[in-house]
Amino acid sequence: MAAMTPAERQKRYRKRALRDPEGLLLARLQVMLGPHASANLDRICQKTGWSKREAVEKALNDLAKSLQCNDTD
Repeated sequence: MAAMTPAERQKRYRKRALRDPEGLLLARLQVMLGPHASANLDRICQKTGWSKREAVEKALNDLAKSLQCNDTD
């Protein structure tokens, strides 16, 4: 069997990386934040002990619920 190309290795890595430890399928999100929002995110993570991912997920889910556009309760 031939060695994998860098592109093949990257594809394999991305496929594995899109699952969290519980096996849930994840979506990749890349955003640029302003300095105020970035500092707030850092402070939230420091105060709560959450990861940035956990803080963003909670903020989005809470906003969706308050706007009544959440697909789950």
